[in-house]
Amino acid sequence: MKFQSLRLKNFRNYSDLEFKIPQGIVVFVGPNGQGKTNLMEAFHFLLRGESFRPVSENSLLSHVGGAVAATAVIEGRLSQKTLVHDVMMTFGTGRKTVLWNGNKVSSASLARRFPVVLFSPESLSAIKNGPELRRQLVDDVVVTHSTASVKILQDFRRALKTRNRILRDCKRGVTTSDQTKQLLNSLDPLFFPLAAELTVARLTALTALQSDFQRAVGFVLDRENVDISVEYLISTRDARNWSRSDLLSAMHNRAMELRESELAAGLSLVGPQRHDIRVLFAGKDSRFFCSQGQQRALVLSFKMAQILYHYRAYQVYPILLLDDVLSELDPARRSNLVRFLKDVPAQIFLTTTDLSFAMDFGGRSINVVHIENGSVLDVTEGMPS
Repeated sequence: MKFQSLRLKNFRNYSDLEFKIPQGIVVFVGPNGQGKTNLMEAFHFLLRGESFRPVSENSLLSHVGGAVAATAVIEGRLSQKTLVHDVMMTFGTGRKTVLWNGNKVSSASLARRFPVVLFSPESLSAIKNGPELRRQLVDDVVVTHSTASVKILQDFRRALKTRNRILRDCKRGVTTSDQTKQLLNSLDPLFFPLAAELTVARLTALTALQSDFQRAVGFVLDRENVDISVEYLISTRDARNWSRSDLLSAMHNRAMELRESELAAGLSLVGPQRHDIRVLFAGKDSRFFCSQGQQRALVLSFKMAQILYHYRAYQVYPILLLDDVLSELDPARRSNLVRFLKDVPAQIFLTTTDLSFAMDFGGRSINVVHIENGSVLDVTEGMPS
């Protein structure tokens, strides 16, 4: 599966770009702030329906003559064996339309059909930083597993948004405590089953990735018999072996315990949005017992395991986006990542400000695309790696 072309209209700093994508590894190069990451964001946004940055969709609209554009368009043509797919997204001022070969579809249907794996400096810090990034690592696997899993995640997010609004209205005095409790009693029979289903999907993904994750860690660290395990924490308890009914009961009971605290906070304090993932290295919490280099190696290995798992499940490699990752790694980790990727026949896009380090992709051609101020200056095609 590969992108053949990309067109951007009023997206970020690209007022109008038409880009025919060359075969082989594509390297976007240029100084910071020129639009390299914006291109990666466009690929991701088109196929996932959301940015990998914490931004609103309106902030993705370009500024034309000092005013914000009313509408942005991202178009991509992808090929998969003998099939060609045209995908177009139009969005602006709170509305979004996605067309797949001319037919209106949801972003959820594209996430499973056209999987994307993103490597970014932010993702490399997932272990070091807060639990939100670790949850995102697992949810990235969940959304490429099945359309049903994408729908579960989307439905849960909508239910959580509604539940938080109810609690927020109570804190602001819009509704009374008794009214809020009645509203929660009517919503929670929907909210907690969705919370349990999403948790099951995460646990299933972690179990499926375990063997590939362990092998990848050994590959990246160049060590044999590395002891790696992952815990899924709900209220500090490891829930890896819990059944769906166990999860549902635990979260519902915890919500009853924290009902007054939720009313006071104006926020849902129970559910998958509060869970944590702990990676154990030699039996110890990697957040506290691993160096920053080792922590990055663990995240890198998790992403590599995601690629292998997806291929095992569907015999298709996801499109790979490496946004300024190679420069973030030390030479040994960078070399091991490139050594791994040269045996993965996926389409690879990467960004960098620096072409001085070696990129040996096993003879695959490297196409260098120079980016400046939202424009493609030139393309040097077919450079040997």
